[in-house]
Amino acid sequence: MTSADFATLLAEGMALDVEAHWGAGFLAGRYLPGEVSWCWPDVVRPRLAGASRLLDMGTGEGSALLSLAPLPPFTVAYEAWWATTPAATATLRPAGVHLVVCLGSDENTAGSQTGPALPFADASFDVVTNRHEAFDPGDVRRLLRFGGAFVTQQVGSDEADSVRALLGLAPQGPVWDLEVACAQLASAGLAVERRHEERVTARFGDIAALVGYVRSTPWSFPEFDPVAMRARLEALHGRCRREGSIDAVTHRFWLAARAPR
Repeated sequence: MTSADFATLLAEGMALDVEAHWGAGFLAGRYLPGEVSWCWPDVVRPRLAGASRLLDMGTGEGSALLSLAPLPPFTVAYEAWWATTPAATATLRPAGVHLVVCLGSDENTAGSQTGPALPFADASFDVVTNRHEAFDPGDVRRLLRFGGAFVTQQVGSDEADSVRALLGLAPQGPVWDLEVACAQLASAGLAVERRHEERVTARFGDIAALVGYVRSTPWSFPEFDPVAMRARLEALHGRCRREGSIDAVTHRFWLAARAPR
């Protein structure tokens, strides 16, 4: 291990264009999230049987939505990140999916929802899917038809807190986990039918991958300062060289809920 090695990797992590290409900072193959026991399409497809109208919340570049094919005849997706919409358009338009660019919901841990409702009419959808996107439980209930299904996979707060601990930072809070999500949906009148949660090991292969991850999710690390934290980052670099990786936690949960019939 040399100081030059560390400086090169730190510079690489800091140079990643995480604004234009969200997720690029994760450095595929060098950030290895733990594998959970479920597959998103297998979770969602049973709820799509017989559905004619689907909304996908926070679709990203659209690949997770397309993995659910065949899609209902009328499928709509929305995305809030302007930088992501060209990729989403290229992915979803050939599949006949309508893409809407709009503001999403406030974070579920915000305590209250202050943003506007999503720009869709009441009782518009048989199924609403949500993979790693914030949601307003009351607005989800408004959008669902009678007996409609809401399916979501979320990133739990233990994930960011495990990386914060690596950086010497206290947990950010508040807690976001399966129990909290179920309580929020129940308060909106939605009945949770199935649920599951796991915490598995995530690995960063070098300090560039760790820095890229942190920069890709700045809301979880507002205190990140590569200058002030340089000694801590260099110590983590040394640990990675000795142990082969820097380990953290992948925290995921999913649930399926139903609107009243």
